[in-house]
Amino acid sequence: CPCSHVVCRWPKQFDTIVTGNMFGDILSDEASMLVGSLGMLPSASLGDGSGPGVFEPVHGSAPDIAGQDKANPIANVLSAAMMLRYDLDQPEAAETLEKAVDKVLDAGFRTGDIFSEGMTMVGCIEMGEKLVEAVNSA
Repeated sequence: CPCSHVVCRWPKQFDTIVTGNMFGDILSDEASMLVGSLGMLPSASLGDGSGPGVFEPVHGSAPDIAGQDKANPIANVLSAAMMLRYDLDQPEAAETLEKAVDKVLDAGFRTGDIFSEGMTMVGCIEMGEKLVEAVNSA
């Protein structure tokens, strides 16, 4: 499909992509490699706008790493930011969460899925604690 090619080649031209569920799953899996991991991608299903949306990370529940302190909580936090912005009309609160994620990443903290040399590896729990600290210091 031309759309999947363009998403991979020039993703910045898209703000939002509206698609059916299966094709959306394919595109989100492809797009995750642009940022390094599914653990970084929030998502929203807004429906027809007559009711609340559903906000969740692109990734699933990851049962293969459950209970191992390996999951990346960033997509959860960014999904909450989307909910604040698009459903609850609280853009300032959304921006606080987004800036907290940026601050923690800029400080070099990484979960295993996005770890690279020179960064500090943390687990899900510590990443969550760092994000809370960043929100509280905003």
